[in-house]
Order: sequence, then structure tokens, then C-alpha cells
Amino acid sequence: MESDLREGELLMRSEVVVGVAGTPSSEDAVRWGAAAADARGADLVLVHAVGLPVAGYEGVWDDAAGQGVADMLAREAAVAAEGHPDLKVRTEIDMESPGAALTRRSETAALLVVGTRRTTPQHRVFSGSLAYQVVAGSQCPVGVVPPSSRVPENRVVVGADGSRDSLAAVRAAAREADRTGAVLHVVHAWKEPTVLASVGWVPPELPSSVKDEERVVLAESTAGLAEDYPDLEVERTLVEADPASALLAAAATARLLVVGSHGRGGVARMLLGSVSHAMVLHAPCPVLVARADRTESGAR
Repeated sequence: MESDLREGELLMRSEVVVGVAGTPSSEDAVRWGAAAADARGADLVLVHAVGLPVAGYEGVWDDAAGQGVADMLAREAAVAAEGHPDLKVRTEIDMESPGAALTRRSETAALLVVGTRRTTPQHRVFSGSLAYQVVAGSQCPVGVVPPSSRVPENRVVVGADGSRDSLAAVRAAAREADRTGAVLHVVHAWKEPTVLASVGWVPPELPSSVKDEERVVLAESTAGLAEDYPDLEVERTLVEADPASALLAAAATARLLVVGSHGRGGVARMLLGSVSHAMVLHAPCPVLVARADRTESGAR
């Protein structure tokens, strides 16, 4: 019952909020957010957070600065409207820090979207800090959008391990795939027990029994999808491999990768778990971070 109430609450949310800064990475986020809002029948809100406290900074924030930001937001709104002529777009300027401004809006948003730059590994860590702040504090799902010049396949990838977080991610991925007519690709990667691998001996009957158990995990993770989404094409992959490596390989040509989070609060790496953390940092496609305690539903 509680889960149904949370789904109903998010069903009533009708805004997709995108953090913008006038950079190429935020423009990528705007385009992705516009498509997400259009698919949901939601309004799009473009937010530029200045990051200045109002008191004592009157001389820093003048009319010229305000006009420059307004002009930038107008350009981003025009980008959002490309291909989405019926989309309702609103722009807002916030004096809070970007992380605080977006997190506060997550209380009423259906989805938050942030862009991220990715060049060197060190740069990835720095430019991903806002994404981690938002993911850690958000009360709704978060889309993290990297720059990309590739043309992806119409495929949504999600990892499944049988946990509550991954079950929520699978359901969120199914909704995204169903909205866009994409193929849903569910990946369950597993590794042989560490203690057995360390001694270099595995009972002959174990590989078969372990694989059977992992096959059950994959089947249970996708149970009910055919009934809820009768037109959805679902592919299932069971592979003995490092989960992060398996998901990155599957996401190489995907349009979206969906991962789970552990809920609100705490350090981002602890919040996401090591696999989801790696996906946000390294995935070549947009990543949707779903929340087990607040399952996002479309406005339509």
C-alpha cells in the first residue's frame, strides 16, 4: 500500500527539472530533459543556480549579470523546444548553490536532470561532483547525461541482482523502454564465490547449481513485466563477469542505462553502491538513477 501511495504521489508530479549553466554539457542535459518531459507529458523547468547568497552580495549580482543569465536561459529554452513544439518550458534563476537548488526542487519534481563533462578520469571525478550531490539528496529519480556524439540503439539497459534497489531499477527501466518503444535489456552478472576462487578449487557440481540459482534471480527480477507491459520486448542476459564491466559493455550502444540507489542521505559512493557509482562515472550513455523508496511513474 505504501508503495502504491508513493507511485501515486509521483504520478501527480508534472515537472522535469534540468540544471543549466550555458555550457555544452548542460545543453546535452536540456535536450535529454526535453525529450523526457515530452514523453511523460510533463512541463520542463530549466534552472540556473547562481550560487550566491543574497545578503551582502548586491554589488556582485547586478542588472547586467541578471540579463546575461536570462539570455542564456532563453537560448536553452529554444534548444528544448527543438523537436518538441508543444512542450511547456519555464526558466528560473536561483541564488542557491546548484546542488541545493536542484535538491530542493526534487521534493515536487518527477525527475531531475544534470549534465556532466567527461574527458580524463580526474576530470570525470570533478565534473561529476554536482551529479553526486543531486543523487545523494534527491527525493525523485535523477538523470545524469554525459556528452555523446554517437547514435545509440533504441535499447534501455538495466542491471539486476535480486536486491530491492535493483528491482526498483528494473521497473523504472521497463517504464522508460515502454514509453519510447525501446528494447529492455536486463543484465544479471555474477561471480563464483570468492572463498572458492581463492583456494583454486570448485566442486564439480557447484558451477551448474550456482548458475541455476543466478538464473532464478534473473527470472524473478523480470517477473510480471509481460503482464504490465505486454508490448515490451525484453532481452535477458546472464553472464559470469564483474557486474560493472558487464553493464558498461551492455551500455556501449544503449540509449539509457538505469541503476538503483540505496535511498536518501550519506556519501554518494555509499548511497549508490560501487556498481552504480561506476556507471554514473563511466557509462557512455545517459544514466537514470532510480530510487527504491520512490518509484517514478509517467504523467500520462
